[in-house]
Amino acid sequence: MAQFEDKVLHELDGIKEYDNPMPGWLMAIWWGSLVFAAAYLGFYALSFGEGSMEAEYRAETQQSLAAVQTHFDAHPLVPPKAADLLAGAKNPAVLDLAAARFAKSCAPCHGAQAQGLIGPNLTDDRWIHGGQVEQIFQTIAKGWPAKGMPPWGRAMKPEELSALVSYVRSLQGSNPPNPKPAEGDPVVPEPLPGS
Repeated sequence: MAQFEDKVLHELDGIKEYDNPMPGWLMAIWWGSLVFAAAYLGFYALSFGEGSMEAEYRAETQQSLAAVQTHFDAHPLVPPKAADLLAGAKNPAVLDLAAARFAKSCAPCHGAQAQGLIGPNLTDDRWIHGGQVEQIFQTIAKGWPAKGMPPWGRAMKPEELSALVSYVRSLQGSNPPNPKPAEGDPVVPEPLPGS
């Protein structure tokens, strides 16, 4: 203890505080951390420099969307005839197939009874992207990614896709409890066969 007597800065209640310098390696890490933090803040957080990660992300997203659109253009989904889709809305076998697929893929956003949750209500007479069966087919097949609706056209078998359109059409006017308020333009749906 005698060797530190000349370096004692404070003494309080018998506790002595010594002025021992930090080791050089620890000071190097500390100063290096400060320099790294300043460089990181300047480059990433404040976006100095052209190589912004956000700009790169946006460019890659646009490239991916263009690739998907090119694929759809080369392999268009041809909807069945409106009469076939409308006839499916009265066919119990088609509706059973579609109800299972709706519960799996659509109910998380549109609700179990299509009353609307995150997605719009599918049972009223208002539609954001058109309520005719051909328009419903295109909406389900191609989706509206900007609004959160995924494209299901390549994720479903063609018969499931057609059945789902028929099922959605069969739900129009079902008036489920607690529906989401109407969105979109009013549409007069095509009459179902035998109606």
